[in-house]
Amino acid sequence: MNDEMITKPTMETLLARMNEWGESLTNELTGIKAGQEELRHSVQGVRKGQDELRKGQEELRTDLRTGLHRVQRKIEILNDNFLTIKADIRDLEVRLEKLESEPLAKN
Repeated sequence: MNDEMITKPTMETLLARMNEWGESLTNELTGIKAGQEELRHSVQGVRKGQDELRKGQEELRTDLRTGLHRVQRKIEILNDNFLTIKADIRDLEVRLEKLESEPLAKN
């Protein structure tokens, strides 16, 4: 009987301790699962942000191409106008040289 009295409280103590550990592990696992879920939501947010960033980059790239094509066309027009003006100036210079080479007084 003496052994039974000593063993029973020891077993109850061990079982109580094991239950405490089980509860502690369960609480930790619950915390880990909650952290994993929070991390999953964060990762989804990051992915969504990356997708929005990629979309913005594509829009920017498209706008940049369009703008550069406009600038290129404007430069071509300016170049054409510049060449036309240079040709006109050259014609005027030729006419001026011709006028300067003629005698001043004609009777």
